[in-house]
Amino acid sequence: MSLLFNAASPVVSIPLRTLSDLLCKALALPIPNPLECRAIVQQLLAAYLQVELADYILNPLCTISPALQKKLLDAVSRLNKHEPIQYVIGATYFAGNRLKVTPAVLIPRPETEEWVTFLMHQLSPPTSILDIGTGSGCIAITLKQHFPQAAVDAIDISKEALAIAAYNAAQLGVAVHFIEMDILTEPLPATHWSLIVSNPPYVRLQEQSLMHANVLDYEPHLALFVHDGLLFYRRIIQLAVRHLSLNGILCLEINEALGEKVVDLLYRANFKQICLYKDMHQKERWVIAVLEDKHGS
Repeated sequence: MSLLFNAASPVVSIPLRTLSDLLCKALALPIPNPLECRAIVQQLLAAYLQVELADYILNPLCTISPALQKKLLDAVSRLNKHEPIQYVIGATYFAGNRLKVTPAVLIPRPETEEWVTFLMHQLSPPTSILDIGTGSGCIAITLKQHFPQAAVDAIDISKEALAIAAYNAAQLGVAVHFIEMDILTEPLPATHWSLIVSNPPYVRLQEQSLMHANVLDYEPHLALFVHDGLLFYRRIIQLAVRHLSLNGILCLEINEALGEKVVDLLYRANFKQICLYKDMHQKERWVIAVLEDKHGS
């Protein structure tokens, strides 16, 4: 990588495609898939040089200042240690929104964006929404944008995560009420919502060995792992029975191995119209249910 910036001048001029190729070579070992490596380099250069895909056709000459050289070298070093590109550049995209992310929050997944988009196109406009375990705020913010008339509350146990979520909401001009609390030990505010959504921690400890280093070493374990894979689902369903409006809707992202067990919990709690959905990879990923009878067993 040092070959990138070996010119006598402290300012380096280099064609965009050449710069991209050199960065890909520098990342070839930690990111062996050429297409993935190229995509990560494009994200990096888009963030640091504000170049777009069309620029790779035009192949402009990029002027790299000493400060930018340092940033690129630092980014390569971090990526070579398997740090996610989203944390390196401090941002990611979700449903068209650019969101700030740090290691205090889980990086939003395409599978999550998929079911949130599904909700936006399938639901009648809710009057009120609760997002449990909001993290970066991606779900709450996106739903508020699509259902602007709805009052949106978002909960997280992490003060650091809530600060990121509040920043994202402010940057996008979206009004979301953020609440710091532990849903496992604290009661919800005395109100009702017509839609409750959650992407809770659901990766079981025995599944850690299946996770990649970029997830295990950098993303917040508090938002990922649980000893009991059904722990949060039992609690969220219990809270939903108390705090959903009549005919209110509950939508949960789930562990692909626990779909039927979550469905069973919903049946036992008297939910109706329970639908289990598969994601883009044909894995059971989210469930939607309706609370038709708040006085049922």
